[in-house]
Amino acid sequence: MQKSFLVVDDSMVSRLMVKSIIVSELPDAQVIEAACADDALAKVRSVERLDIALVDFSMPGVNGLELFAKLAEMIDIPKKALLTANIQEHIRHKTESLGITFINKPINEETIRAFILS
Repeated sequence: MQKSFLVVDDSMVSRLMVKSIIVSELPDAQVIEAACADDALAKVRSVERLDIALVDFSMPGVNGLELFAKLAEMIDIPKKALLTANIQEHIRHKTESLGITFINKPINEETIRAFILS
């Protein structure tokens, strides 16, 4: 079955890097990209299923954790990861307490691959 992904990051370079890793491992994957929370919410409205979401923490407007809360009202996402260079302990703790995987930036191929294939 084709997996569906949501990749949200205000950095186009980060989005393209994550998408490239996903597609190299799962060529049939459907990848929805968004540059901000509003863009992500608009695109998810027309989606029936999301298997995995990888969301940046620091974005203009709504941060990644706030976006995950809004997404949870719309759709079930079994696997979630917060991508962030903000490694403050309270953010890590809150992320993990919500059942979201915490992935430090800068991201690398091994980390993303391990997360999407686990």
